[in-house]
Parts: sequence; structure tokens; C-alpha cells
Amino acid sequence: MPKPAGGTGVSVAIRKRSRVPGVMVTQYVEELPPGSTTPDFIRKPIALTIQEGKLAYFKAVVSGYPVPDVSWARNKGDISNSTKYVSRFDEKNEEYILEIPNVDSDQADTYKCFAINPFGKAVCTAALNVIEVGFKKRAPAPKSDPDEFRKMLKKTVAKRKEKQWKEGEIDPRFWEVLLSAPKKDYERICQEFGVTDFRWMLRKLNQKKKEREAEQSKYVEKIHSLKQIEVKTDGTAEFELDMKLKDLNSKILLFKDGEMLDYGDGTNEATKHNMQKFGETYLFSIRDVSPEDAGIYQVDVEEVNMFSTSLVLPDVEFNTTLKDTKVIEGRDAVFECALSDPVPQITWCANDISVEHGKKYNITVSEDKHVHKLAVKNCTEEDKGVYTAIAGLRSSQGTLNVEEDPSASGKDDGADELVRRLAAEKARLRKEKDEVARKAQAEKDEAARRAQAEKDKAARREQDCGRKRTRRAQAERDEGARRAQAERDDMVKKGQAERDEAARRAQAEREEAARRAQAEREDMRAQAEREDMVRKAQAERDDMVKEEKAEKDEAARKAQAEKDEAARKAQAERDDMVRKAQAERDDMVRKAQAEKDEAARRAQAEKDEAARRAQAEIDDMLRKAQAEKDEAARRAQAERDEAARRAQAERDDMVKKAQAEKDEAARRAQAEKDEAARKAQAERDDMVRKAQAEKDEAAMRAQAEKDEGARRAQAERDDMVKKAQAEKDEAARRAQAERDDTVKKAQAEKDEAARRAQAEKDEAARKAQAERVEAARRAQAERDEAARRAKAERDEAARKAREEQDEAARRDQAEREEAARKAQAEKDEAAHITQAERDEAARKAKAEKEAAERMAAMAAGKGLGSGSEGDKTGKNGKGGDGILVNGLGDGSGNHEKGDGLDLDGSGGDGSGDKCKKRTRVSELIPNNITDHGVHFLNGLSDAAANVGESAELSCKLSSEDSNGLWYKDGKKLESNDGITIVKDGAHHRLIIHDCQERDAGKYKFEAEGRKSEAALNVKDPPKIDADALSKFSKPVIVKAGENASFKLPFSGKEPIKIQWFKEDEELLEGHGVRIEKSSTDSRILLNKCQRKDTGEIKIKIKNEFATVEATSKLTVLDRPTPPQGPVEIVESSLSVIAFKWRPPKDDGGCPVTNYNLERQQLGRNTWTKIGDIPGQPSYRDTNLDRGRKYCYRIRAKNVEGFSESLTTNDIAAGTLAFPGSPAPPKIVSAFKDCINLAWLPPSSTRGGSIIGYNVEKRKKGSNFWSQANPKNDPIRDKKYAVKDVIEGVEYEFRVSAINTCGPGEPSGPSECTIARDPKKSPGKIKDLKITGSSYSSLSLSWTKPKEVKGEEDEAKGYFVEIRPTDQLEWSRCNTNAVIQTSFTVVGLKSMAMYWVRVIAVNEGGEGLPQSFDNYIIAMPPPVKPKFTDKKMKSFMVVKAGNTVRVSVSFEASPLPDITWLKDGVPVAKHVTINNFEKGSQLFIYTSELSDTGVYTVNVKNMVGQDTFTIEIRVTDDPKPPGPVELEQHVQGTVTLSWTSSPDEKQDSHLHYMVMKRDSVKQTWLTLVDCLFNNKFTVINILPGREYNFRVFAKNDIGLSEPSVSPVWGTTKEREKFTYSMPVSKTLDFQASPKFIVPLKRHAAPPGYECYMSCAVTGNPTPHITWYHNNVSLNTNPNYYITNVCGVCSLLILRVGPKDMGEYKVVAESPLGYDECSTKLIVKE
Repeated sequence: MPKPAGGTGVSVAIRKRSRVPGVMVTQYVEELPPGSTTPDFIRKPIALTIQEGKLAYFKAVVSGYPVPDVSWARNKGDISNSTKYVSRFDEKNEEYILEIPNVDSDQADTYKCFAINPFGKAVCTAALNVIEVGFKKRAPAPKSDPDEFRKMLKKTVAKRKEKQWKEGEIDPRFWEVLLSAPKKDYERICQEFGVTDFRWMLRKLNQKKKEREAEQSKYVEKIHSLKQIEVKTDGTAEFELDMKLKDLNSKILLFKDGEMLDYGDGTNEATKHNMQKFGETYLFSIRDVSPEDAGIYQVDVEEVNMFSTSLVLPDVEFNTTLKDTKVIEGRDAVFECALSDPVPQITWCANDISVEHGKKYNITVSEDKHVHKLAVKNCTEEDKGVYTAIAGLRSSQGTLNVEEDPSASGKDDGADELVRRLAAEKARLRKEKDEVARKAQAEKDEAARRAQAEKDKAARREQDCGRKRTRRAQAERDEGARRAQAERDDMVKKGQAERDEAARRAQAEREEAARRAQAEREDMRAQAEREDMVRKAQAERDDMVKEEKAEKDEAARKAQAEKDEAARKAQAERDDMVRKAQAERDDMVRKAQAEKDEAARRAQAEKDEAARRAQAEIDDMLRKAQAEKDEAARRAQAERDEAARRAQAERDDMVKKAQAEKDEAARRAQAEKDEAARKAQAERDDMVRKAQAEKDEAAMRAQAEKDEGARRAQAERDDMVKKAQAEKDEAARRAQAERDDTVKKAQAEKDEAARRAQAEKDEAARKAQAERVEAARRAQAERDEAARRAKAERDEAARKAREEQDEAARRDQAEREEAARKAQAEKDEAAHITQAERDEAARKAKAEKEAAERMAAMAAGKGLGSGSEGDKTGKNGKGGDGILVNGLGDGSGNHEKGDGLDLDGSGGDGSGDKCKKRTRVSELIPNNITDHGVHFLNGLSDAAANVGESAELSCKLSSEDSNGLWYKDGKKLESNDGITIVKDGAHHRLIIHDCQERDAGKYKFEAEGRKSEAALNVKDPPKIDADALSKFSKPVIVKAGENASFKLPFSGKEPIKIQWFKEDEELLEGHGVRIEKSSTDSRILLNKCQRKDTGEIKIKIKNEFATVEATSKLTVLDRPTPPQGPVEIVESSLSVIAFKWRPPKDDGGCPVTNYNLERQQLGRNTWTKIGDIPGQPSYRDTNLDRGRKYCYRIRAKNVEGFSESLTTNDIAAGTLAFPGSPAPPKIVSAFKDCINLAWLPPSSTRGGSIIGYNVEKRKKGSNFWSQANPKNDPIRDKKYAVKDVIEGVEYEFRVSAINTCGPGEPSGPSECTIARDPKKSPGKIKDLKITGSSYSSLSLSWTKPKEVKGEEDEAKGYFVEIRPTDQLEWSRCNTNAVIQTSFTVVGLKSMAMYWVRVIAVNEGGEGLPQSFDNYIIAMPPPVKPKFTDKKMKSFMVVKAGNTVRVSVSFEASPLPDITWLKDGVPVAKHVTINNFEKGSQLFIYTSELSDTGVYTVNVKNMVGQDTFTIEIRVTDDPKPPGPVELEQHVQGTVTLSWTSSPDEKQDSHLHYMVMKRDSVKQTWLTLVDCLFNNKFTVINILPGREYNFRVFAKNDIGLSEPSVSPVWGTTKEREKFTYSMPVSKTLDFQASPKFIVPLKRHAAPPGYECYMSCAVTGNPTPHITWYHNNVSLNTNPNYYITNVCGVCSLLILRVGPKDMGEYKVVAESPLGYDECSTKLIVKE
């Protein structure tokens, strides 16, 4: 890794933000040299998900100067293996690539890419996910026990559920979106990105918010009102934010998924992305939203992110669209839609304005995220309009119509008081009757609903039970079949592997036998050669002996020599023949072996192919059988579901049937499971037997082949030894005979080898044929067996399906009969109730009629009781003793008084002697409402309680006298030790003490036929005993190296999940951590604790009901760390060295008690012990030798021991060290005879303590300083009063510090001050006025106040203060007083009202404020509206269907009201008006013909107004005119006429154009344009020519299709024509080069292509040469140059700064020379 560059700055590590999300950039230097940059990623690697065995690669493009070095790494391993990981650089695309060929699942990991140069480092990561293919034999296959296999599956699932995200694995886009999202969206965003640890997320989010706010403060003052992106009804997406920039010239950048986007200002309709600014509001919009626009959008100011929002466009459809709704005013309206796929949130709009959940609108989403509802509360007339639901790119609309509430207000018709009372009474009775009927109907409906709910619940329960049983049985069948198939596959693979292993061993043994035979042959050949060499050596010795005897017998020597030569030649020939024969024999053996191996391979391949085909057929048959079985089960399941849906039988009967079916299903499932296991075991045994037989046969064949090879090798070895020995003995004696014999033997051996090879080949073919026959036989047997099993399974499945179908039909029939019976009973009951209600209504109507007649008679003065006698009936007012039903009369039966009753029981009051008007004492009409019995006022409600706590169920009846019974799961309950039944009037309570799990269930209360049910849920959450928790919470203190343990007992319902944490980080098994868990307690053991293990220990216990936590603390004691430097020298004088240091960073868990010091004098090797000093980190050494230097060692001490030492630098004693200079003195106060000073001590005492100070003074302008304090009397304090001053003189002062060595350097001079008494404060300013204003600033000016001697002194500065009119406190605009008499106040709110005042100040203080009489409004000076764009068009033509956009610019102050009119009336609703500070825009998305008209914009404010008018004509391509007719009225003329175009009536600008063409010129000539009638006469028609005419309809858009006339022509008499041929001349076509099309000037951005071209002519063809800055380019491969038919072109693939300059083309030929040039500019 390169080190930071030296010489360019201090080595640091500065984290920087990259443009690409997910990239971390670290800068090594504080300031980068000019032209240098840190590394960064232009394009980072992307995450991959790929199948194993494929080629995986990561690509990255980096930037930076110097060019960075790029390296790769992975989290869990290294990539040094060059065969598995290939890193390279693609120069063409400038990409760094990491290739992983033949990727494996072990290579799935997170990979890192590093880009490093001397100035920094950039890092990014990418994940590689590998999909495993096929069966991976990573561990022994599971045994056949299904329970073990099921446990393994359960464990696997549990581990997958416990996996959670970690901090380092969060998608960087998650934080970008979350930082700008509202809190209500946090949960949704976390679900989308898979984040489950919300505490960690919130903690991390707060940290990131602080970091981003710190970065944002560099460029903006404030940012608020962030609105997330949403799709509008017009197909655009918008988001906005309010921010106030510190620098208005700061660049605002827009990114999508890390890529920067270009955006417009909204005036160009072709721009995809736009930004519009309205004050401090920035509105970003995306036109014509499409699925490609989905992603994360970011707004950056310079390089700092301000806002991020995610545009999600789900691909969904509306299954149910919005419906038009009509509602009465004051009520709620509901819109509902259903989507095809789940969507957590959609956008709702009211009249194209988005709405949110609140007081007015209630937005709800169903649990499955499919159904979305919008409720408009308390509808009014303002809520009318179109409501839109937007989901992705789809939308649905519905209309809301609000109607007025019809009020039933009656009028007084002038009837008397009695009639009004009767009408009121009738209304009251009718209302009561309706209320009673409504309650009765509600109770009846509620009872019916409960009954139906119980039936539906029972049906659903039965259906769920049936489905569960079917699924469970199907799952067990599938599991058994799958295990059997897996075991069969495993057995086949094992058998195949064993066969392959046997064949491999046999082949290895054959090869070993052949190798040994070859080695023996080589040994024999080497032995023969050695013997030959010995023989030759012996012959040479013999020759030497013979040469010695040559003198004696020359002739004998020659004969012997010839004999020896002949023998040698014979031996050589013999050896050569033997070698050739041996080679031929080996070659034949090799060929025979190859043929044998090939035959064996073919036989094995055929055998494997036959086995594969047989297995495929078996699998296919099993699959078909399973499919038929599944289809039968599916049909049976469908029939059972249908039968269960129609089930209406009683619950108890259903439960019994369900139990019976459950037992039957369990029996069938067990039978199928046993059958599958039996079949699997039989197949397994058969396959094991076959595999063993094949293995034995292969081993037998291999052993036979091995024995045969060894025998042949031994035979060949013996034969060769014999032959070699015979040849050695007979070589010299019979050379020729041996040569003949050797030839014969070689031929014989060749024949024998061929014969053996043929025999082996035949034997191999025979064996292969036998194996093929055997394999075919076994395959046929297996197919037959599979077919038999499949048929048996199909028959069994069909039988079961028939039985289930019959059972379902029987149940269905019974259910239909039961349903019909119940329906008939309900129908009869309803008819009975209806008849009773009709009779009751008729009776009440009759009573009301009679009462009305009676009251009418009373009004006429009739029917009053006389009271003379009573008849005990209470009628006719006679005093009687009878009482009517529901009456209140109690006639006394005497002549004095009678109190009878009328027909309605209201009674009349008659007296015995006089007829007086009776007073009504009861109701006019009897109350005939019958009592419906006892009912529930409050029913039971579901309750929940923890184990050991009390639970209470209560209800309230309508009667206090009624008693009831309590039941649990159908069993009656009585008060006992655990249950208390309480009756308190109408309240009935059931109290269950000390709840246990057995108490959970359904509880029912019955009273007089009324029932109410509720469920009690008993929870058993984890609990920790208080004493155990108190004991656990006590801190655990251990010494370093010791073990620490924590144990906590608990209770609760299993399963219980236990987690241990240290400092919020989970502790897992391993690395010194051991965790023990049980159902009642958990214990963690931390081995060999270190000091760093100190921290909070937390246990989290969780089950299905709750989660509890307990915390403790672990403290590990150890020696303290060394004291911290640097050591500060407090004093270093002739007799004292004093210094101090900082305490250790870590005290080891217990306080530091002492510091141990040692001293060493410079030049000596020994250290002198000073001893322990108290715990203060300082020391003063007085035992010194002057002029010596000392070094000190300091160690901290606690109860655990001493720390490592801190060694000081050398400290000198006894040298002169004068103190530093103090800070310049401050003037505290000044008077005419005294000036008070104060100062600060010097920052450095240079080793000695300060003993005093000297103060010096001088007059302003003088260079002479005089001491103010007495000599040899230094000032002990840090202040002094100088009294030796002259009034009116201006002085400066300075101070010098004195230590034991003497005075140091003096300080800088103080501020000049005059010796005089304090001044008076100034007076009020004058002539305060406003010189300028805007919406955010205000410019003021004033006149300096006059000086009044003795009362008001001269002003030295001014403060400006403002106060909003709605506040009471003044705020100061300038922190320091300004000297000028003018000031500009900034940061005002537009159109806000402020009070403004100015205060003068001097040394004497502040004067009185001067303010305006009235408040000031933050606005510019009034300006009459005026349009500023002089180029605005007053006429516009637009094609129908296109967009209309009219923008106007103006200036006005204050902001004006803008009104758009069309033909004098307001514009239509589909016309969009966008107003901004200095302009307005009219926008029509899709124009229509009706939009044609005169549009007027009126800009008006308090000063005046201005108007601009533009005519917009919306039209379309005109339709052609009708057929053209030709007529001739005058010779030489033709009159054309045609039918008008259909558009002529709609378009007043439509006109016609006529064109002609004759047979001579063959070109079309326009005769007339702008013709507004349908007829035209053409003149100059020549005879003998044919004329064609066509007529066009034309408007502001263009021409229509032409209407073509028939051909018009006249004949002409031909005259004799004579033509004389001209004499031809020879032409010279040669020409000098000349450029007919010159080069154009080009400007291209860096990295893009640049294409230059020109055209040249000349004959002969000129030679072309290109030049760049007078350098030829024809041979430069970086430029692509062509010359085709005189068109010369130059192509630059990637333009760079080096390509700037002049380009010239030169054309040369023998006839001349020409050139053309241009310039290329490279944009920055």
C-alpha cells in the first residue's frame, strides 16, 4: 500500500463523501497539491447472484491523479490463488476486472475493491451470492428415520429465522432515504430494506443526522418543509424542499441512483427533469413518468447532500376501481379500490391535490395491502369534485357529489292548540314505535348474525380441520415418497460409484501388470547389452593378445579378425531383428489392450445408458403415478372444500364428524406411510443386492484379468531369458543359422500376439454383449415393477377418491336437507313474526283513530263525564270504580267526584254537580309496547391474564332479578377455592384466582335463554424473581486472567429464546465464551477476562408472550496504564525543577493511590529512587546540582501493582530562562489623574515562577518608554493604577514579567487612552430615513447627533435594532457598532411588518433610540406592473394534441395578483397556471380545438396594472378538398372548380393553393396561393400539351393531401422539323483540386467522439493529407481517416485536451494544390 506523499501536508485521515453511494474515501493529507486528486470510483462493482459453475466477474472504473493502484480482497478468505481469481485491466474500457471462473458456493462472500494513490484511498464492497445446483454430497446422507430428518429440517428453519442484518451489511441507499423521510415512514422503509434492529437504527440515524446537519451548515442557513416524491394526476412526479442558501451562486445538483441529471427551469416542454424556484422553495418535477424513472433521487448543494427521496412505481393493476359517490351534507363518504398486488401505500388526490391522513381524511389499508380506502369526514359543498387513487403508473378516479340535507320543517296552519298537541303526541308515539321496532329488528338481526357467525365459524373450523388433515396426510405421503426416491437415488449412486471404483481398480491393475512386464523386458534388454559390452571388451583384449602374436602368425590374425568381424556383424543384425520383433510385439499388445479397453468402455457406456433409460422410465412412471395421485387428491380436496362450505349442521355434530374423519385420515396416512416405507425398504434391499452382485462380478473379472496378465508377463519373461541365453551360447558358431531362425521366431511371435489380441477382443465383446443383455433384462424388470406399483397406486388413489367422493356426497345431501329444514323453520318464524307485527300495527292504528275522534269530540265540548254515577268501567266520565287495562282511572262511585277513563285510558275529571274541563293526568294514547324479556346490556368480552394473576369476566343484564349460570367449555362452573361467582344487581362477575394454563378456554354466561361468550387467554411470559434479579444486578469484580460467570434463574412457557449481550453486542459461543441454557436458568462463563472485557452484561429472555431483560456489570481489575504525557515543565530554575503530567488513561478499575518516581542524571547509568508520592500528578524537585540535566521515570500504582513507566525528556537546572511576554494590558478605566490597567500572565514562564511585573508608559507618538511603578518594587498583582499622568494627554502602556532570572520581554502596547474623566452618552440621531428596500432587506441612513457640552458627547458608533410587530423584544442587527451613518438590515421576512430604531453610542454608553413613527413593511419600493420581455409573441399556432406553454415575465412590487382570461372569461379547469415571483406561465398539457381564442393576462397590484394579450390558434392538418373539375369557356384557358374542404367551416384561416404541371417541363408550378374560394381560371394553356392540376387545402399548420384533376390536353398539327447535328468538340475534364464543402468549426466535450468532414473535387484524383497543428496525421493510428468519392472525413474516438488546435486538409495533384482548415475546441 502506498504511503502518504511527503512534503504535501501533514499525514491525516480525512473521511470524504463520494458521489457514488457506498464508497468510502479517505484523504491522507490536509491540502491536496494543485492538479492532484484523491482516488474515487466512477462506477463501482455491483452485487451478483449467479449459478455455481458459471463465470462471475466484478468491474470497476476509478479516477484520481496520480493514477491509483487497484486491488481486490474478500471478507472471509484470500484471493491469492491465481487459478480461482484473475485480476486484470481492460485498457479499451479503462475497467478493472476481477474474474472468478467456475464459481463455487464456497466463494460466496463480500468482496472489496481498493483504489490507492499517495494522497488517499477509496474502498467499496459488492456481494457475491452463489446458487447451488443439484445434489451436494457434503455430509453423509440422513438415515431413514423420518423423525431425525424432521428434526434436522426444524433446526435449519430455526437458524434461518434467527439471521438478522448487521451494521456493515446495510444497503447505503437505506440511510439516504431514511435521513429525509418522516418518522411515520420509518417502519415501512425498514421493512423494505430488511432492517429489524430498530434501536440500533435510531441510534445510528441520530448520529448520521448530526453529521449531515454539520455538512449542510456549510452551504445553507436552514432547510425545512421536505416533501417526499409523489406522482400527480397529470403523469408527473414532484418533490420539493425549502432551503436558504448562504451563497446564492452555489451549484444545485440532481442525482438519480448516483448519476447526475441535467434539468431545466420548466419552460421547455421537452426537458425531462426540471427545477423551479419560488422564493426559498425548490420544486423538482419529472415529466412523463415511466418505469425507468423509479429510483432514489438526491439533491446536493455543491458536494453536500440535502435531500433524498425514493420513487417506487409498483407494477399493479386496479382490480376494483373507484366508484362515483353521492352523500348527504354532514355525513362521511368512502372511496375504495382493490389492487392486483400488495402495495403498502398509494397516493390519494382531491381535485388534483394530494391529501394525507388527518382530521378531514381517514386513509386505511387492509392487512393484505390489497384494499385501500379513503374516508372524507363530515362532507360539505367544498368537498365536491374528482378523487383520484394513484398506484405506480396506474390511476383510478371517482366523483363525490354532496347533496343538501332535506329539512322537514312544518308550518303552522293556524289550527288551535288542541290539534297541535294531538299532532305532537302522534309524532312522539310514532317515534317511540319506530324506535321499539328498530331495537327489536336490531336485536333480531344481531341474534341472526351471531347464529350465522357461529355457523360460519364452525364451518370454517371444519374446513380448516379438513384442509389441515389433507395437507398433513399429503405432506406425509410426499415426505415418504421423497425419502424413498432419495434412498433409491442414493443407492443407485452408491452402486454406480462402486462399479466405477471396481472398474478403475481393474484398469489400474492391468496397467500395473503391463508396466511390470515392460520393466522386465527393459531389464532383460539392458542385461543383454551389458553382456554384449563385456563380450566386446573381452574381444578387444583377445585382439591385443593376437596383435602381440601378429609377428608369429600374420595370416592367422587376419583370419581371426575376419571371423570376429563376421561374428560382430551377425550379432548386430541379430540384435536389430530381435529389437524390431520386440517392438512389433509390444505394438500388437498395446493395440490389443486398447481394443480391449475400448470394448470394455463401450460395454460400460451401453450398460450405463440402459440403466439410465430404465431409471428415467421408472422416474417417469412414478411421476405420472404421483401426478395422478395428486390430481385425485386435489379433486377429492376440492369436493371436500365444497362440501364443507355448504355445511350448516350443528357444531357438536360437526365436531364428532371432524373427529371421525380425523381418525380415518390419520389411519389412511399411517397406512400410506407404512406402505411407502415398505416399498422403499424393498427397493433399497433389491438395489443393495444388485449393487453387491455387480461389485462381486467386477472384482472377479478384475482378478481374472490380473492373473492372466501376470501369467503372460511371466511366460514372456521366461521365454526371453531362454532365447537370450541360447543366442549368447550359439552366437559365434552359427551366425547365419541364428539369423534365419530369429526371423522365423519373430514371425511366429507376431502371429501369436495377433492371435492373442484377437482372442482378448472376442472375449471382451462377448462380455460386453452379456452385460448389455443383463442390463436390458434388469431395466425391463424394473420398468415392469414400476408399472405394477404405479398401477397399484393409481387404483388405490382412485378407490380412495371414490370413497371420499361418496362420503362427501352423503354429507352434502345431509347438509342440504338440514339447511332446507332450518330455512323452512326460519321462513315460518319470519311469517309468524310478520303477521304478529301487522296485527299489532293494525290495533295501534285503530286506537290512534279512536283517540283522534275522541279528542275532536272533546274540542267540540262533548263527551264530558257528568259524574252522577259510576258504572265501574271508567267510561264517559262517570265516576266508577273500574279500571281499564293500561288506564289510571279510579272512579270513586259517588256523586261528588268521578275519575273515569276515556278510551285511551287518559281519563277525564268529572264532578258531581258542575261540568268542568278535565285535566289529563296520563298519556293520550296507551303505551302498548310489550316486554321482550331479559337481554344483555353489556356482554362478555375476551380477557387475558398472566399465570398466577387473577382474571375477571363480567356482563350486565337488563333485569336485576334474573340469575344466570356460568360455563367453561360446556361445563357448568360453581364457586370454589379457585373461582368466585359474584352477582351485584344486574352485574354478574366471574373471578378466577391464580390463573393457570388449564384455565384458558371459552366461558359462557346464560340467563333466561340469553347467552354471551368470551375467551380467556392465559399467558405465561418470562419472569424473574426479585431476589434473583437483585443478586444478578450486583456488579461482578474479577482480576485480569480470572474467569467471570453470570447466572440468572427464570420461569416461563417454552420455547424460550435466551441471548447474552455485552455493551449491546451479542455474545456467542466460542472465543472464551461458554453459554449454558436450560428451561429454568441460563449461565454464561467468560474465561480469562481482560481489562477490555469491562462493561455492561445483559441477558434477554423472550417467548411468544413477552421479552424481559436484566443487566449487570463486569469489572476486571488490572494494573493501570502508564501516565499520560507530554510532561509539562512548571518551573526550571537554579534550585528547583517542577513538572506535572496527566493521570493514566485507564486506572485499571481501582483508583491510583501513588506515583513512583526515579531520577537519572544525564551521563550516568544508574537511576535514583525518589519514592512514592501522593496521587497528585505533579512533583517539585529541590535536590539539584546547578547546571545539570535530569531525566525522570514515572509509574502509576494501584492495589493491583505498578504500571509501565513514563520517561521525561532531559530537564536542565540552573540556566537563565527569562519569562515570556504577557498579553497587552487592557484599559479598565481612565480619569484625568489616574488610568487603571489589567493584564494576563505570560503563557510561558521559561522554567521559573513569576515574582512580579513592571509597567511602562509613553505618550502617543513618542519612542521613549518610562517605568510607571517604582524601581526595585515590582508589582505583585496583575493590575495597577497609573497616577503619574497629565490631563488631556494620550498614553500607551506595556508590561514585562519578572522571575528569578530577571525581567522578560515586554508585552505589546495597549490601546491609546486619554487621561480624562469618562464621557457622557450621546443624544438621539437625526433625519432617520429609508434609502432602499427589498423583500428581505432594508437600507437606512441618518445624521450624526449634535454634541451638547456637559450633557451629550460626540457619538462614536451606532446600533440598529428591529422588532416584529407581533413581538415585544428588540433584536440588534449588528454586534459591533458601525461608524458610518448608514446601514442595511438583511434577513427580513417578505411582507412582514417591523419597528426599526437606531441608537448612538460612545465611551460613555448608549444614547436614546430614534425610531420611525410607523412600522416598516419588508418590500421593495412600489413598482407599477410592467412586462419586461420585449420578444413575447402575440400570436401562436399549435397543432391539436400538442402542449401549449405561454410564459410571460414582468416586474412589479408588491407581488401582484395575476389573472388569465380566455375571450374575456376565466380559463378552463384543464388549463394550468403557474405563477412565480417575476413571471407566470399558462400550460395546456393536451390542446384541443376548443382551446383556440384570445388569452389575456392581467398583472395588478396596489400601484397599477398591465395587460398582455396573445392569440392562440389550435388547429390540425387540413383535410383535402373535394374532386377537381375542369371546364374551358375561353380558348387558351381552363377553369378549375372543387368541393370545399370539410375543415373550412371550423377554420376561418383555411385557404387553397393551386399547382400545375405540363408535359414539357414536368415540374410543378404554383399558380395561386391564399385562395379563399372554390374556383380558379388558369391562362396560357398551349395546344398540344397535357396539363395536370392539383389543389391543396392550407391552414396555419400546413398543407393537406392534394386533390388531383384529370389530365387536360389539346391536339396540335405537327409541322415538318429539320435538325442539323452540331460538330462535336473534344472536352478536357482535367481540373485542379478544389474544396467544394469546407470544414466546419467543432466544439466537443471530453471523452466524446468528434467527426470532421469536407468535400473536394479534382481530376486526376488528388492526394489527401490531414494535419493537426502542422503535424501529419495520415500515419497516426489514433485517428480514423477515410476518403470516399471525394468526401474526406476524420474521426476522433475520445476527445481530450491534447486534441485541441487547428486541423488542416491538403489536396494535391499534378495540376495544383488546395487546402482547408478549422479549429477544434474541447469544452471543460
